[in-house]
Amino acid sequence: MKIWYESYFKDPKREPVLIDYIRTPIGKRRGKIIRLRGDDLIVHCYRTLLERNKFDQTLIDDSIVACCTQIGECGMDIARNAALAAGLPVKVPGMTINRHCASGSQAVLSAWQAIASGYCDCILAGGIEVQNRYPIMEDLKIFRDGKVIMVSPHKEIVQNPEIKASAEKYKQGIQTQISAADLMGRIWEEKAGFTRERMREELDRISLDSHKKACSNYDRRGKEIEPIWAPKLDENGEPIYDENGNVAQDSITSELVEKDEGPRPNTSFEILQKLNVLGSKRKGLLTAGNSCPTSDGAGAQLWMSRYLAEELGFKPRASIVSSAVIGCDPITMLEGPIHSMPIALERAEATFDDMDFIEINEAFSTVVFACCHDLGIDWRDERFNVWGGAIALGHPTGFTGNRLIGTNLQQLEQSNKAYAISSMCVGFGMGQATIIKRE
Repeated sequence: MKIWYESYFKDPKREPVLIDYIRTPIGKRRGKIIRLRGDDLIVHCYRTLLERNKFDQTLIDDSIVACCTQIGECGMDIARNAALAAGLPVKVPGMTINRHCASGSQAVLSAWQAIASGYCDCILAGGIEVQNRYPIMEDLKIFRDGKVIMVSPHKEIVQNPEIKASAEKYKQGIQTQISAADLMGRIWEEKAGFTRERMREELDRISLDSHKKACSNYDRRGKEIEPIWAPKLDENGEPIYDENGNVAQDSITSELVEKDEGPRPNTSFEILQKLNVLGSKRKGLLTAGNSCPTSDGAGAQLWMSRYLAEELGFKPRASIVSSAVIGCDPITMLEGPIHSMPIALERAEATFDDMDFIEINEAFSTVVFACCHDLGIDWRDERFNVWGGAIALGHPTGFTGNRLIGTNLQQLEQSNKAYAISSMCVGFGMGQATIIKRE
């Protein structure tokens, strides 16, 4: 395997290495995690990382947090606020970033780039989203003339020649991710030569597979989770806090959340088949069962230069072999892994055969089907989304890319294997992929 950036380093000790990774459980709608503030989740992850890895915190050069909907407690540069709330020295700055669904992995890559360039030696890289508090596109709402209105994307976007040609080809403009995912389903249904019934069956089987894996692999997946206390609800359905407005870490007014709330052990193919399609198009393919649910969660990783890790006595757990990010058609929108994964593999002079684990984010089952179809991957492959994906676990958009890299790390360590690739489809048409190597 070629480390594609080796020629860029004059000193191999500058190589960025992953020291540790932790995340919260992923919460569901009307679950327990949503009773917490979004910034509470990042603070929890930061404190856990620093408790597990004791060193002089003045060595931390930056806090980078990904978040797609940067409003409410997730606004005002949550990366800086979380660093301060977690007790980091005031010298530690913070930067909050947004690359839509690939934001969590971009936070990691931004940390990697800063360390590789010599600009920094130690960075906390996290991701956060609380979709059940601030839904997707909530940040497009503004207050004007006494009313809340939704701001539309710039009108000139649809005049972009490539987008205009694609819109005419598919007879559909830039719409929601659900509409794009449904369009992908119809396109790849035709590519595969499937009937509508056969395609729906395949999508529901992908969904069922995700839930089965998620439910049967908690003991392994759970090693990346740091349980968190959430407040119980009073008789009026309001969260209970202590006299200081904090969550008490006891079983009287709080409950310890240890597991992801989304996976459904009792779902079945028959149940999934009975669900109605989303939206008004009765001939559609997507349902609530074969799409990712709204969800809440956060995670963080600790990255250092190899030099600093060795100086502090930390054993690196992984490094990045290669990565890629690329734009793709905003009309079909979510086919990004088809374009980004081959670039990451080519840079590493590798193929899918060299990968011990393969993760493609399950934003929608149509995305999984389309990407696997064009990349020549069988979604039933024993290396594919081994512990279940976003259809079961949920997809907190600012966090998921961070989780996939961290999950690949856990999978490699627990299996004593070497290489893994993860990839994200991204809103407005982008793709991102990352290959990691276990130390």
